Amino acid sequence: MTSSVCVPIEPVEPRIAILCGICFQIGCFKKCKNTEKSSFWHDFCGNNSKFAYTRTPMNHHIDISGDIDRLLDSGRINDALDLIDNAASSLGAIAEIRSATARLRESYRLMTHYALQGLPDPARPQLFAELCGSVRSLADDLHRRSRIADAPTLYFNTLRFQLSSRDLTVAALIGEYHRVNRRLQMAVLTEDAEKAGRELTVRAESLEKDIFNFIWTTSPLSVDDAVAIGNVMADPSLPRHFKLLCIGAVMMGELEYHDERRLRLLMDAYTVDDAEISVRALCSLLIVMSMRRDRPFSPSLSRRFDSLREDPRWRSDVRMAFMQFIRARDTERIGRKLTDEVIPEMMKLRPEIEKLGRKPLDPEAMEENPEWAELLDKSGISDKLKELQEIQEDGGDVMMVTFSKLKTFPFFNDISNWFLPFHSSHSSIAGSGDTSVRLLGEIMDAAPMFCDGDKFSIILSLSQVPASQREMMASQLKAHSAQMAAMSFGDLPQAGKDRERIAGRYVQDIYRFFRLFRRKGEFRDPFAVASSLNLVTLPQLSEVFDDADTLRLVGEFYFRHGHYADAFDLFDRLSFKMPPSAELFQKMGYCMQMTGNLAEAIRYYEQSELLNSQSEWTVKRLAFCHRQNGDWEKALSYYIRVASARPDDSALALNMGRCHMLCGRYEEALKFFYKVEFLAGESDRSSRPIVRCSLLSGDLERARRYSALILSRDPSASDFLAAGHLEVLSGSLDKAVERYASSIAARNFDRDDFMRDFNADRHLFSSFPAPDSLTLGLLLDEAFRRSSELGQSL
Repeated sequence: MTSSVCVPIEPVEPRIAILCGICFQIGCFKKCKNTEKSSFWHDFCGNNSKFAYTRTPMNHHIDISGDIDRLLDSGRINDALDLIDNAASSLGAIAEIRSATARLRESYRLMTHYALQGLPDPARPQLFAELCGSVRSLADDLHRRSRIADAPTLYFNTLRFQLSSRDLTVAALIGEYHRVNRRLQMAVLTEDAEKAGRELTVRAESLEKDIFNFIWTTSPLSVDDAVAIGNVMADPSLPRHFKLLCIGAVMMGELEYHDERRLRLLMDAYTVDDAEISVRALCSLLIVMSMRRDRPFSPSLSRRFDSLREDPRWRSDVRMAFMQFIRARDTERIGRKLTDEVIPEMMKLRPEIEKLGRKPLDPEAMEENPEWAELLDKSGISDKLKELQEIQEDGGDVMMVTFSKLKTFPFFNDISNWFLPFHSSHSSIAGSGDTSVRLLGEIMDAAPMFCDGDKFSIILSLSQVPASQREMMASQLKAHSAQMAAMSFGDLPQAGKDRERIAGRYVQDIYRFFRLFRRKGEFRDPFAVASSLNLVTLPQLSEVFDDADTLRLVGEFYFRHGHYADAFDLFDRLSFKMPPSAELFQKMGYCMQMTGNLAEAIRYYEQSELLNSQSEWTVKRLAFCHRQNGDWEKALSYYIRVASARPDDSALALNMGRCHMLCGRYEEALKFFYKVEFLAGESDRSSRPIVRCSLLSGDLERARRYSALILSRDPSASDFLAAGHLEVLSGSLDKAVERYASSIAARNFDRDDFMRDFNADRHLFSSFPAPDSLTLGLLLDEAFRRSSELGQSL
């Protein structure tokens, strides 16, 4: 099964790009169109086959890391070593584990001996910290060994394959890659340069996958392995995409099992004088630090990290990367907005739009055609598209939904390809016999709007496009290559923006892997838990986020994107670093309100009011929170303050009437409801509370009059329920059954929901002659029966 999609290759109007992705979702595109603006759209297909993987639980795997941490935190080294020895015995005697625990026991015995002799040793704290780190590493090693034999995950499947080639190591494979790369550079001098280059490229790509897998699954890295990987970053003869691939492998290996050599490699890579390498290494380092926040740095690694923090770019880079993590958290919300709001509305409008145009839907033409634009405005889609455009301009990932359909090619079955930077020398592009594919690959290489995985998706999709269309697109796009190069050159001086763009695209690639990879359930997703990538809470980064300007910047970013719990944490820290601010307390109160903590929300709103008693917004928030908290009198006092400045506000009058009604002052409440009716005209907005207030005050005639008006329009389940109460209190039990049955039907025949509301209103019957409990039970049972009949008739 295939789908069709149009994707803009050159930079285009953001709303056009968003429309393009939406139209792909609803299958509107039929063919490519050369518009007057020379914007080119590629039709391509995505394989929609699904991959499923079920993890088989293994009961004999040894995971004692939690117990080890508790023992070490209590200083019980001997008990921790005993636990490791016992666990190793249950797995089967492992000589290396036993030997390692014996060495650690001896080191600990000597340390204890010298300490008890009262001998001074300034290095003792460092030795103790390193000893604890070694014990934790042993526990990790034991857990890993216990799973090697039969764990069904991709990691262990790959590891078992690597172990079958015992003569291979990371260092050996990198050495082989050096040799192949040199031969590839010399291939241009051979008689058949194209054939030799093609064969060597395939060999190099095969080695790249093997090296990724070995770096990923080798734990811990040996000294030779770490040196070889470090030399890769400093070697100018090796291609950049290979260096970046190695960074991804180092990160993925650290997410599996902790290894300080990996952290050191990422720290070293950050200092490399290459923006791509530096920024990717930083993002990878911050992710693994967040996910491994329970593993303290050893003293030596702490010193290396301290030197890293002296880099003048460090503070700004960390903040920039953090913003990309926050934006990535917003991707799911953006996707829901597209799939739940925009796309369904577009599907409804599709017949009308295509009828107006008498031709397949073109997103750019939709912007230019006044009739189509009017349809979009009336449906409300234009406003949603503008919001998505703003999200995109702010760095939000609006293309995730579109490109998620194009990650099922066999290319994406290999984990390494999710971390492979797009490059036009890849065999799928340079090795293609079609010059149009090569040209498109070169253009995609320079396209800044897509992350690497999405670029590969587009190129792979071209294989399903007819050759004639590929040639047409290549000839059209050739004229724009100079313009694209000029645009790229124009961006070079903006070093900060360039680093931000690199980080944004890399984080998008990582996010896509953890959300779209066919075996994603086997990996710990850094984006799954909001707090996992909250860098503010990392002790090692406290100074980066400790100044007022940074706390405000990040807090406002969280606040604007709806992450209210995280925003509050930042605002709370900020409140201790600046003079009291009414605006800050407003936002802290709003964060508490949005997270459901009304008592705290009221407290912060009150602090804001003390600093600025003239803020109508704050007073209204206080009224709302007190009303939600059930303090009607307090809420009313705040509504009265607002109403003094806005006496003709019907919404305020309605709220004041409700407060009076809930306080039992029915006649006073009715005055406000009548005021609403006078100011805004007769409608359900005023009629419903009048019916309720009349029932409570015993004025059944007035309740009947207004209830009839409501029932004559578009009554809700609550309206039928109130009408049923009215009939019960009037003694018309048969009519009451009819109203109750209608209320049940209006709730999609949810009897439990009906009974919850009915029981909440039982107090209405206490002040009037009402049926006894038996009669009322018979009445309700009959209502249930009649509602069933209504359902059958429907």
